[in-house]
Amino acid sequence: MAERFQNNVSWSSVWLMAMRPKTLILSLSPVLLAGLIVFGAQLSADWIVFPIIILSSVSIQIATNLWNDAADASSGLDQASERLGPPRVTSLGLLKPWQVRLAAFLFLLLAALCGLYLVYVGGWPILLIGIVGIICAFGYSSGPYPISGSPFGEVFVICFFGIMSVMGSAYLLTGTWTVGSFWAGFYIGLPAAAVLVVNNFRDRIGDAEGGRHTLVIQIGPQAARRLYAILMLFSCVGLVHVNSMIHPGTLSLASLIIAGLLMIYALAMPIRRFFLAETAPLQNQCLLGTSMFQLQWLIAFLLIMLLS
Repeated sequence: MAERFQNNVSWSSVWLMAMRPKTLILSLSPVLLAGLIVFGAQLSADWIVFPIIILSSVSIQIATNLWNDAADASSGLDQASERLGPPRVTSLGLLKPWQVRLAAFLFLLLAALCGLYLVYVGGWPILLIGIVGIICAFGYSSGPYPISGSPFGEVFVICFFGIMSVMGSAYLLTGTWTVGSFWAGFYIGLPAAAVLVVNNFRDRIGDAEGGRHTLVIQIGPQAARRLYAILMLFSCVGLVHVNSMIHPGTLSLASLIIAGLLMIYALAMPIRRFFLAETAPLQNQCLLGTSMFQLQWLIAFLLIMLLS
């Protein structure tokens, strides 16, 4: 299989495959949301720091993806012949584990360099967030108790790729912590957690055989499907809540209409597809659709801001 891939995939494509660029929306969306909130609330902001936040966040995401690729192959959980998800370059033999780990270290170094400037701007709270982010990048798939193999993966995603990302980005832009950025981070973290639900649902049999204890394994497939639907639909409700916090004392008709339309779309498309997806290829399509839903949520939020 590795030889077949090597004959059809260029060196640059191999590294792109390892970095998994389609997942980067999960790290970009919270930062973009923080920018929208600050802009919509007409707060005084240091916009020069904004691209540095984006670069740091994306670097941590890529480092996590790379480390996950190497760690799963080394642990024996990702056998190329048995893998149900998108191909991993380490288990396919396209790259050596040490090469992928080195690349992960380099992206963490880039994130750390960006972080030095962000710490200069934001002080010790940003230093703490950065340290936690780097630790989690390693601990997500490796160590004695990897987060990805525990029942707390979804909670971790909501906290780190949602709440911490939005609140930290908004704080760097404005110098203040706000309740609105907390709730915005919570709601945009829900589709990110739904991505993990789909991933763990697809891999639940192999994960259980490998000794993992993901939430999907703990609650079973039917409850996992219901959890997915709850995460997706509740994120739509969050559009109205966050907009009302940006504009206190008002309930925007635009927010109700757009949130309702997004909810109908969620029921008709990603949720329906996930409930009907019985094979790994179909579940992989659900992964991409759920990732894109977070972007659609962000676009819906922008439309609400423009129309409110």
